[in-house]
Amino acid sequence: MTAFWIIVIVGIFALIQVAYYNKNALKKVNYERYFSEKRVFAGEKVNLVEILGNSKLIPVPWVRVESRIPSELKFKAQENLEIALELFHKSLFFLGGYSRITRRHEITCTKRGYYDCSKASIAAGDLFGLATARRDYEGDAKLYVYPAIPRPEDMPDSALKWQGDVTVRRWIMPDPMLVNGIREYRPGDSRKDVHWGATARTGSLQVKTHDYTVSPRVLLCMNCQINDQLVGAMQPQDVEFLENGVNISAALAAWCCDNGIDAGFCSNGENRSRHGETLYVAPGTGEAKLNEILEALAVLNIKMQKGFHATMDELINAGTTEMDIVIVSAYWSDSLETRAETLRKMNNSVSWVHIKGVLGR
Repeated sequence: MTAFWIIVIVGIFALIQVAYYNKNALKKVNYERYFSEKRVFAGEKVNLVEILGNSKLIPVPWVRVESRIPSELKFKAQENLEIALELFHKSLFFLGGYSRITRRHEITCTKRGYYDCSKASIAAGDLFGLATARRDYEGDAKLYVYPAIPRPEDMPDSALKWQGDVTVRRWIMPDPMLVNGIREYRPGDSRKDVHWGATARTGSLQVKTHDYTVSPRVLLCMNCQINDQLVGAMQPQDVEFLENGVNISAALAAWCCDNGIDAGFCSNGENRSRHGETLYVAPGTGEAKLNEILEALAVLNIKMQKGFHATMDELINAGTTEMDIVIVSAYWSDSLETRAETLRKMNNSVSWVHIKGVLGR
């Protein structure tokens, strides 16, 4: 009889706790997840932080958090973390009464991109696994992985030549709007620079001197086509090859920022965070502008949203002028050259930086 009553009591207890946990397993259970950094470069590490709290006296025997995280974010192996097919991640917790658990998962960011890992499914249950309560979670676990910036020796010659040309132009082209002083007239000085007030005061011909131009305005244009006749989707190896262009664009943007040059960015590729749209970042300078460009490169999907000639037509139709336009492209064509000449006639410079990489194109 003793065994019988033990079985009855255990059965009654099981039914009571099943009924309780079916209704209350996730009651007053709070979950939060976020990345320790919002922005990192490809190859760097970051932590995905999970915080789980139980604000009631009754413990929760198990809580399972399930989510889909892209395979480009590589988790370091650890206990209580199950990874299936490098996509589906399950974290298992025991929550005592009035307890709080913080767990950090170390992740290596293997590829540039924009990763939204905010959504998760939370399940909790009783001691015997007979009751399961579920709810969905959506927070703010978003991560920009910036492209890796190549070393100068890994940059194409055309990019290095362009940098040199810009540097020279900055110091040999005086800006007529920036007057820094007055001196006596010398043979060869322009009559436009004569300062008549100073001439009248001194009795000898005086001319204005000018500061050199602070910087040109640069617009980096990334071409997401492998050739001028592209129709439909590209081959995976072509997409991978064009990743070199993203890295080159990042390096040129960083160089502009380091040298106090206004820089912007545009592309005919797809905005991964806003499907169907392309990307445009107006020229500006400083660290905030560099981050804006690097974020644009992070969300850039190498998928032709429109022909690159259409992107150049938009610059022409917008009346773009006094801009150093740098076209980062795997190819050059008569169609692009025709439009480049039009832009040059509008008082722009247009340079082609040839994408080169492992395919040796």
